[in-house]
Amino acid sequence: MKKLIAAAVASSMTAFAMADISITGDAKYEYDLTDNAGTKTTTANTEAHLNFTGKSGDTTYVAKFEMAEASNGAMDLEDSYITTTVAGVGIKAGNYASSTSGLAGEIENGGRSHGKVTLSYKLGDISLYAGNGGASSSGSDTGVNNNMFAGASTTVAGQTIHIKKASDTRDNFGIKGNVGGISYRYENIDEAGTSTYTAGEADYVELSGSMNGVTLQYAKLDADNVTLLEENDSAVFALEAGLTAYASKVKEQDQVAISTTVDGTKVTVKSGTLKDGISSGVDVDYTQIGVSRKLASGATAVITYTDNDASASTSKENLVRIWLP
Repeated sequence: MKKLIAAAVASSMTAFAMADISITGDAKYEYDLTDNAGTKTTTANTEAHLNFTGKSGDTTYVAKFEMAEASNGAMDLEDSYITTTVAGVGIKAGNYASSTSGLAGEIENGGRSHGKVTLSYKLGDISLYAGNGGASSSGSDTGVNNNMFAGASTTVAGQTIHIKKASDTRDNFGIKGNVGGISYRYENIDEAGTSTYTAGEADYVELSGSMNGVTLQYAKLDADNVTLLEENDSAVFALEAGLTAYASKVKEQDQVAISTTVDGTKVTVKSGTLKDGISSGVDVDYTQIGVSRKLASGATAVITYTDNDASASTSKENLVRIWLP
């Protein structure tokens, strides 16, 4: 038995030593000044990511680590997954999250899950996939057998159509493309209702276009029930309906954004409303100004200023400065 174990370990070490390994990463420093109805607080955080990628033929292993001062510098393994191809079928298995740019990404919170697996296959112009959503906590396989999903997407006349059976009770649909220079994205979830979600539908609409170096974007969320708007790490909205402060209130949100680049500096202004964000009939109006510039040192300086309603009579101002190497 000892010989068998030794042989297995040696085999694993040999395969690892022969793999093509690369290390990438990024880091940022954040300084946050908040003035909430006259009460000022400041916080700072240094956050770093290290990404390890090992390749052997068609098989790749990815491990993504995060170290944040806000977590006392502890190292957190965010992603850990394997991708490979078997007989034309793509396989991705492990712990990974879905992107906000994916189907229903601005509606659902695509958080990481453990034991997740996705199988994908290209059939002509149609991309097919199916898998299991995994469990919500490490070391647990609770619910793994109940989280099956399947979907398909294709492009017709330049427009991408995507459908997904997200669970036994949830169906997702999306379409995006460009018509006459205007880019659009429409997505819908239809939830029949479970112990976690309240039944109903939620929609996401996005329109954007550029002219003379200026980009204008409109985005809207509209849900039958507040529990359907889950996303709390948006790539679009300056404030998010899925944040804890609004998750039990907001069913509707809209925002207009305008951005341009002046002498190498990108300037973005976002203005929107979280309907009923404070209480029934009392909305949260907000405006955010963001400035981003690449520095000669290779770092990127980002400064954002956000002003939003904190109550029916007070406002909250938030200034964040970030340096990204």
